[in-house]
Parts: sequence; structure tokens; C-alpha cells
Amino acid sequence: MFKHYKSISFLFPILKKSKFWLIIGIIGMIISSLITSPIPYFVGQVIDKALLTKKGYSELYKITLILALIYVIRYILSIVYQYFFTKVQQNVVNELRISMVNKVIDAPLSFLNKKEKGYILGRISESGNVATLFSPTFLGTFIGVFDFFFSLVIMINLSVKLTILVIIIVPIYYFISRNSSRKISKSTTNVYETSAILNGEVYEMLNGIEDIKMLNGKDTQIKKLKCKLKDTIKSVIKQNLHFILFVQNIVLTNNLVTVLVLLFSGILILRNELTIGIYTAFSLYLTTLLATTQSLGSLEITLKPILVSIERIKEFLTLDSEDSESCQPLSESIETITFNKVNFKYNDQSDLIINNLSLDISKGDKALIRGVNGSGKTTLIKLITGLYSPTSGSILINGKDLALIDKKSIREKIGIVSQNIFLFKGTVLDNILYGQKDKTKDDVINLINKYHLTEYINRLEKKG
Repeated sequence: MFKHYKSISFLFPILKKSKFWLIIGIIGMIISSLITSPIPYFVGQVIDKALLTKKGYSELYKITLILALIYVIRYILSIVYQYFFTKVQQNVVNELRISMVNKVIDAPLSFLNKKEKGYILGRISESGNVATLFSPTFLGTFIGVFDFFFSLVIMINLSVKLTILVIIIVPIYYFISRNSSRKISKSTTNVYETSAILNGEVYEMLNGIEDIKMLNGKDTQIKKLKCKLKDTIKSVIKQNLHFILFVQNIVLTNNLVTVLVLLFSGILILRNELTIGIYTAFSLYLTTLLATTQSLGSLEITLKPILVSIERIKEFLTLDSEDSESCQPLSESIETITFNKVNFKYNDQSDLIINNLSLDISKGDKALIRGVNGSGKTTLIKLITGLYSPTSGSILINGKDLALIDKKSIREKIGIVSQNIFLFKGTVLDNILYGQKDKTKDDVINLINKYHLTEYINRLEKKG
């Protein structure tokens, strides 16, 4: 399992931007933990020296004032370190999302077409799971180690006999927690995978809702959805069952430990070897001890989903780009385009769309490509712009193999009017200038005047 934990190191470069907030948050949590550690001891003192003797009013006032001050300080520290952790969580998650989207955009279309868009969206959304690593609850598990040893030291001072009993119990308690949590973690990967597949099916349904209506495909689509949903429900129910058993195992063990400590404490109190105040303080420290033991034993429950998500995120962030490292930008204008015995077919097809095509196009040529729907006209443009690579053969631009040319530099020199126009959110002007880093509204106006489109635009309802 340790080698899987090493995958967390994958986040270290991303954490560099947030390490200051993380360090401050951890320091705040440690201080908060340390100042609250003596509280059970003070409670025991109140019971023995103030309440049972019925004479310790000043002692009662003094200790309760100290407790109130500790709680106020803890309140302030909690707000501060939780705020810092929230900043770390958001910075890390958003950095991961941006990185994944960058990789998806740069990935070859041949890869993206193998995956449903909803599935990819589900995988990107999994970056949110990483935020748990920097939550106060999760980090508190490791900070709790300080509480564990601090509590153990005080418990020894309170009662050596009871502490020996607890030391015998703690390893058993840890084993029960860890064994129960492992059953949950085994089903985590399956839950995430089936959920991502289900998201993909739903996204495809919403994306094609118009065609579903036109083709009366509702029943077919619902049937497919139910099939995917059945797998998801099955995996989630199995995971929840393991979680229920885990919780009940912990509750039962906690209760039995409490009863056992009560039994031994009662015997010691009857023998005048232990006071009620010491028993109360010891019980409170025992609660801290068991809570830390249980958190460490069940760490796999929290970590497993995160580790699974990290591995799946890494899979996306290590995707090959459509440009290889040897690709060089095309600095000059395009003079010639050559198809040399080019064959092409899409991944899910057995028949070639383009078969042994050889063609030379030079600057100034006007080429008319005719053919029925699906004959490969649009595919030719996708090949020239590097959206897809030939199955065999080669495409040369200015005598250079397109596979060795940076695709962005090619697309900067090619203008395309697609038969299927996708409008991004925003104004028409935003869409016209989309991807144009060095163009402005004035450039668009100049083009409108150059091609005498002003009169046409003025006829539009909103004047363009």
C-alpha cells in the first residue's frame, strides 16, 4: 500500500503555490491541539478538588476560567487554520482542473473520440476529491498523533494499572478498524468507474436529446441508462454495506472498551486506589486515544478514494499531446500541401475513409472537392489541420512532414468555414475574435467596411 501512497508526491509541484498557507494552517492546528490537551486533566481536578469536597469555590472558578480561555483561543485558531486550509484546497483543485482541461484540449482527437464527453467530464470532476487531503478532518488524523502520546503520558500519571489495560486494548482496536476499513476501500475504484460511465451515458442523452425525440428513441435510451444505472447502484450498495459494518464494528468495540474500563475503574475506586475525578479525566483521554487509533486504522477509507482519483488524474495529465517533442513551428506561409499515398480510417471503423490518396496543391491553386456525405471531404481538412493523423502515408506542408510540425502554427495559417458552426457563450464579436490574441474590435470593423457589409448589418434587428 505504501507505493500507492507515494502517488501523493505527484501533488507536490502543485502545492508549491500554496505551501505558505498549508504550513500556517498545520501550525495553527498543532497549537490548537496542544492547548486543548490538558482539558480532561482540569475537568478531573474540578471534580476532585471542587465538587466532591464542596469547599473549593476558588478552585472551581479558577479552573473553569482557564477552560473558558482555552476554548476561546481554540475557537480563534480553528477559524484561522480552517480558512487557510480552504485556500489550499481551492488552489490545488482548480490547478488540477486547469491542467486536466489543458491536457484534454491538447490530446489527439483520436483519443478523445474513444471516450464519451460525459465520462471525461466525470474524470475532470474527480479532481475535487483531492481537496480532502487538505481538510482539517484528514490532517487532524496525523496531528492526532501528538494528542495520542500526550494523552498516554498523562494517563500513565493518572493510573498505571488502567493505562496497561488500555495499551493491551489499543492494538486490537487498531486491527479491528483497519480490517473493517479495507473492505470499504476495495469497492471504491468500482464505484468511481461505474459512476463515470453513468455520467457519460447521461451526457450523451442530453447532448442528443433532439435526435432522441425525432427518432422516438426514448425507450431505447432509457433502457441503456437503466443498464448503466444498475451497475452503479450495485457497486454503491456494496460499498455502503461495508461502511455500515465498519461503523457498527467501531461502535461495538468502543462500547465494550468503555464497559471494560468502567469495570476496572470501579474496582480501583472501591479499593480507594482511584478517585472519580481521575476516572473522569482518564475516560476523556481514553476517548482521544481511541479516536486517534480509529482514525489511523481507518485511514484507508479516506485515502483510497483520493489515491484512486489521483491515479486517474495522473492518467489524464500524462496523456500524449497531439504534438511530439520533435515538432517545430511553421514560421513561413504555406506554399504547398502534398498528400503522399494517404490512407485513413476512424478508430471504430473497419473501412478506409480515404484510400491511397496522392495529391499536390500549390499556393494560388483552387481545388474543388466533391462527394456524397461521408465520402471524406471534411476528413481531408481535419487531416491537413492535424486534428487526425493518417493511418498510413504522409502529408507534407512545404515539403515538411506534417507529423513533425506544431499543429497550432498550421491552424494559424488556415481559415475554415465549417458546415457545423459551434457558438461559444458570449456575443457574436466574442465568437469572431475567439482565439485571436492580436485582433480587436477595430479589426472586425475594418473587415466589415472592406467587404461592404455595413448595410447588411444595419438591416439586422440589433444592428449586429
